[in-house]
Amino acid sequence: MTTDFGVDTDSLRVPDDIARIIMTADNWDRVDDVIYPAGTWLRQNMPVGRGHVDGYDPVWIISKHSHIREILKDLETYHSGDENFMLVTQEGDTYLRNMMGGRVTSPIDNLTPMDPPDHAGHRAAQADAFTVEAIRKYEDTFRELAKNSVENFIGTGGSCDAIANLTHHYPLRVIMQMMDVPESDFPLLERLTQETFGGDDPDIVAESGAEAVSPETAARLWQEAVDSFYDYFDEMVQDRLANPRADVATAIVQGRLPNGELMTPKRQNHMLSSLAIAGHDTVNAALAGGILGLARHPEQLALVKSDPSLIPGLVDESLRYGTPTKHFMRSATRDVDFHGVKFAKGDRIMVLLFSGNMDEDVFSDPESFDITRRPNPHLSFGFGRHICMGMHITKIEMRILFEELLPRINTLELDGAFRRKRGNFVTSIKTLPVRFTTP
Repeated sequence: MTTDFGVDTDSLRVPDDIARIIMTADNWDRVDDVIYPAGTWLRQNMPVGRGHVDGYDPVWIISKHSHIREILKDLETYHSGDENFMLVTQEGDTYLRNMMGGRVTSPIDNLTPMDPPDHAGHRAAQADAFTVEAIRKYEDTFRELAKNSVENFIGTGGSCDAIANLTHHYPLRVIMQMMDVPESDFPLLERLTQETFGGDDPDIVAESGAEAVSPETAARLWQEAVDSFYDYFDEMVQDRLANPRADVATAIVQGRLPNGELMTPKRQNHMLSSLAIAGHDTVNAALAGGILGLARHPEQLALVKSDPSLIPGLVDESLRYGTPTKHFMRSATRDVDFHGVKFAKGDRIMVLLFSGNMDEDVFSDPESFDITRRPNPHLSFGFGRHICMGMHITKIEMRILFEELLPRINTLELDGAFRRKRGNFVTSIKTLPVRFTTP
């Protein structure tokens, strides 16, 4: 018997070397020469396959753009909250279960692990705060922050690390301004956003004071960061309930469910912390992807400088090229025939967003950076009813940074090897040495 895509159903075990590359964090600092080739092999040979790696739950690995969209669209068949919404080791999941009374997703109670029927009502309670119209009132603030970041970058004199001097701090300052967070709290929130998904990266682990990278260390750093965020935002929740103001934090905390009630205090808190986390690391990763793409493809820099109307295309291509979130996990709620493959109820499913964004059937020459792609149906915001609530914040703040940067540089090129953060969930470039010239 064969699947709809021509693979014998008795031969659906992903080769062990490919499964290890995709499922573990070991190789995610080598995207171009290890991760991308593994994704290409999967798309071309086994677009749906069973991955087995010692120390991890077995998972169905989904690598094609159309299949990923199909799964993400069906919230009733594929849940995000029955198990961990990201793939970690069995030891890491066990650590969290022991800490949290048996349920691995309970440390995070935001929209990401939320399934029907709760998801729709909680998303609707906040939706008005994230419309294009609602975000546009912050554009002047975004632009002032962007100008400061670009001035810092230009002030280095023509050679610097683009992450440290341009892309890293800007998105966190954007979110802090939108939430009316004091400038003095910037170092704390910066550290917590890094530790939330940084437990597999040796540099972040060392900075945290932990002795070594391990499954327990990764789980502990995640748990401690979530707890610290909760402590921080608990005071903000109480303040915005008693003293509402014109900021996005008030809009979230005061948001009403369909029954007219407020969200629970825990969910109010976790909606704020998720905005801080996602609003920093993922946007930094997308911006870094854009800077890398422009440095590798000088003709694209020349093109967008000559025609600034292409900046929205630059934003979308940066999001595709950088793909901040590499995967999401789902669990089958029933037995499913998925294009000839039998998913059993409870099976875990790993959708590879990075691979969908490199699918040759959707994107011509996918490893090239092309700001003129039309359409550009990237999956960097997810898809379906779980699509990123903050997508308009991201696209507007990225557009504004590029609008401020592009007139200030003539050329941009790499100035040595760059380094990526190690991790299989939300990862980005850690250091990006560049050289540039100015008008």
